[in-house]
Amino acid sequence: MKFAVFSHVAEKETCSPKQRLDEFAAEVRLCDELGYDYFFTTEHHFTGRFSMAPSQPVSLTVVAQNSERMRFGPMVVLLPISQPLRVLEEMIILDHMSGGRLEIGLGRGITPHEHTSYGINTHSDVARFNEGLEIMIKGLNAEGPFSFLGEFWQYIDVDLPWRPLQRPHPPIWIPTNTPARGYEYGMRGYGIGGFAVVGMDLYEVVFREYLRGCDEAGIPHDRRPLIYLASTLVAETDAEAKELMYDHFLRQLALFEDERRRSRRVGDSAIKQATTASLGRMAAIRADMDGSAEGLRFVHGSPDTVAAKIKHLQERLGVNVFLGEFSFGELSWDQVQRSHELFMGEVVPQIVGTQVVGTQVAAAG
Repeated sequence: MKFAVFSHVAEKETCSPKQRLDEFAAEVRLCDELGYDYFFTTEHHFTGRFSMAPSQPVSLTVVAQNSERMRFGPMVVLLPISQPLRVLEEMIILDHMSGGRLEIGLGRGITPHEHTSYGINTHSDVARFNEGLEIMIKGLNAEGPFSFLGEFWQYIDVDLPWRPLQRPHPPIWIPTNTPARGYEYGMRGYGIGGFAVVGMDLYEVVFREYLRGCDEAGIPHDRRPLIYLASTLVAETDAEAKELMYDHFLRQLALFEDERRRSRRVGDSAIKQATTASLGRMAAIRADMDGSAEGLRFVHGSPDTVAAKIKHLQERLGVNVFLGEFSFGELSWDQVQRSHELFMGEVVPQIVGTQVVGTQVAAAG
């Protein structure tokens, strides 16, 4: 089992943008010192307080320059609204800047209004993503000039002056909530992941198909990363953790809801249907926080309680990388720091003795 940290770099009412960005850099340094395996960053555009991270290269440079050991990467680069060739160049430089610690997460995005703001028709998202992914993989593997003639991008005899430091290229991650995609990415040897707010029932199927694809492709067990993102809070007692989590997670959830409403206003009937369903899931979480806590739509508790919850994710879903977002809502830096310290100091030691093999948990030894 490996342990990772995620950040939306959401604004906080208690500090200025500069102070919030300084806190982000401080969190990176803390996580590197505490021994986390990964740190992942987000990309969002025109989202107000939801996220202060519109540029993955900017965020990832902060991570690279404030850490020495952790692996890190985007989770994800929004390929449909990006120029794949530029992303390719940036990722290669980041791999060298960090001494070969880069992971590359790629995705379509989850907020349609961000795409329409850039003049991108969301109906083309899947096709644009598939084409962008093909360009990225072709460019990362190219040993000389390469060309690509697609529907959206056309490149002729592009000669990249650098190769990735990691050969053939840094690991690729593509989060998905579609079983067919899970199977495809397993066959291709990519890592995948899920989001706790969506719920375990869906990912049980997606992850099973992913592992089936890995099996059929002969992917080694130690190269089948299954990541699961959850807002996470560890406190001295369950009661203290519950009080903090319910308050600050609901603040975070409100930002998610605001973004879905914005997308529903600009979308067509298909987008309106999808965003309405998403808002319905969030309303259900808000209406039954105790039930949502039991369903691990977020993870909180004392160290013993949090360890038990992560072990459950191992056993039920085969999760082998737990991805926690520790700085959310209006949590103070002291609260975020203490949560990290308890997690790495008292939660992780209870879990590191187990490893996931397929979907079964076996004692390491």
